[in-house]
Amino acid sequence: MTHSSSKKQDRNHKLGLALCAGGARGAYQLGCWKAFLEKGLSFGAVSGSSIGALNGALICQGDWDAAYELWSQIGGSGVLRPDYTRLGRLIGFAAQDLGLLLVGLPQVGIIRGLASAALLLKSGSRYGALGYLRRKGVINISALKPLLSRYLDMAALLEGPISLFITARPASSLSSVPVEWFRLQDQNEQDAWQVLAASMAIPFIFSQIEIKGRRYYDGAIGQWLPIVPLHTEGIKRVVAVSTRPMVPMGDSVYPGCAITLIAPEKPLGRFPVATFRFTRQAIERWMVQGYADALKALKNNPQLLKS
Repeated sequence: MTHSSSKKQDRNHKLGLALCAGGARGAYQLGCWKAFLEKGLSFGAVSGSSIGALNGALICQGDWDAAYELWSQIGGSGVLRPDYTRLGRLIGFAAQDLGLLLVGLPQVGIIRGLASAALLLKSGSRYGALGYLRRKGVINISALKPLLSRYLDMAALLEGPISLFITARPASSLSSVPVEWFRLQDQNEQDAWQVLAASMAIPFIFSQIEIKGRRYYDGAIGQWLPIVPLHTEGIKRVVAVSTRPMVPMGDSVYPGCAITLIAPEKPLGRFPVATFRFTRQAIERWMVQGYADALKALKNNPQLLKS
């Protein structure tokens, strides 16, 4: 009983960090992190969705310079370019689907209707163009791993003291759970990489990722700013970094949890253009803005620095 009460008290005194999705706009979070480091702010637990999951891993690792170098490499690495083999197969499936429309059929309404229904079913199934696109996307997200592993030591991260929660959405439409989250330190190294990849796997862009026999994709769909894992864990104080200015907060949403929101005054662009704007100019601009907004938030909330 004493041990359990002690653990609960520890969680209550931990400061949690929640990081939103947003693709290239995640550079904003890197700027916030720089401000946290300068002010001596540390976290006992971190949660992230999509690019927030990657930044969360980098923050738990604690090497800002490595994170900055990784971000400077992503745009020019070529790993975010379409996989031409996948594009070719997608075009082949689309041609087959289109063939159903061109096949000669009697001018009978019910027959034409059945043909259209067959096309719809095939297009949406795993064997049609849309099904293939949903499963495989046009970019192989696993191709990021060699680049990420140069700057992220997953083995050391799993042994680290900071709990990292990463969201992912089950690909099965039959799943009763819209979004799941994984504590990365509960995974082996191979599964940890899969969880990280799954959380970043934007549907129809990246391939779905298999984790322990189940397929997952982008955790941002349903948990765009993942405060829920931290709140569920019993953490009572959270710093939430969002690239959108308007985020539902308050005691009615997360009872008993004090949340400090760091966000820009205006959105940092929209999907898909801003999401994939991994240019040095955009990254630097968003990083500078995140740094300034975080310093302002910490100045307005000095109690955070007394943690």
